[in-house]
Amino acid sequence: MAVKKLLLVLLFCSFSLALPAQSIAIMGALDQEIAILVDSMGRSRKVTKGGIDFYKGKLKGKKVVILKAGVGKVNAAYSTAILTQNFKLSSLIFTGVAGGLDPEALPGDLVIGEKLVQYDFGKVDSLGFAVSPFRKLAGGLHDELYVESDARLILISQEAARRVEFLPIANRQPKVFSGVIATGDIFVSSNEKANWLYTEFDALATEMEGAAVAHICRTLGIPFIVIRSCSDNANNNARMNFNQFVGPASENSARLVLAILDGME
Repeated sequence: MAVKKLLLVLLFCSFSLALPAQSIAIMGALDQEIAILVDSMGRSRKVTKGGIDFYKGKLKGKKVVILKAGVGKVNAAYSTAILTQNFKLSSLIFTGVAGGLDPEALPGDLVIGEKLVQYDFGKVDSLGFAVSPFRKLAGGLHDELYVESDARLILISQEAARRVEFLPIANRQPKVFSGVIATGDIFVSSNEKANWLYTEFDALATEMEGAAVAHICRTLGIPFIVIRSCSDNANNNARMNFNQFVGPASENSARLVLAILDGME
């Protein structure tokens, strides 16, 4: 009996050693959104798969893989597909900048994405554009409008935000909001469009990648969270504000990601 137990233990150990260790994936759309995190690893190893550079290492004692997704839903979906095909993931964090939509939000404020929505997935007829009620995508059975982030990662992110010393922007300390993030293949720089996104979807921020990544993660069962730091207010001055605040906004998003990692088991 003792020999049998020993053989079972050895078999289990050998099986465990054969399994690839899981990593926490960290994605950003732009170089400046991931540069701080890559630098924070100190030592990292670059691996290129499918034309995507992946940086492997450790942050806050956690095994991570960091990559630039590229701008837009197609780039984000492709990068996520290559990522999930080549790495065993325990969870995914998307970090970066966005346009703020809440009337109380200012450039520099952050949004923890509790839900993601594709606002440009719909139909056009004689009455104009309408968001499609038929939202089932390949590989999934879900047809609801919103994709919900992982509840545990939302809580960890909210707790982490209370510990972070954020970089002041425009002589004020950033605020942190939690709610809906709207995704579309459009850089929004319009008061009317920003107001539509806020009133139609109750969205607090708008960007170009999050919902695409969220859909793939949900389909594959990978816990995820989207963190965004507002570089502008998605209004008529968005382009000017983006160029001014993208650097410090990226810094604050990275600081929150590091605090999230610190709070993960």
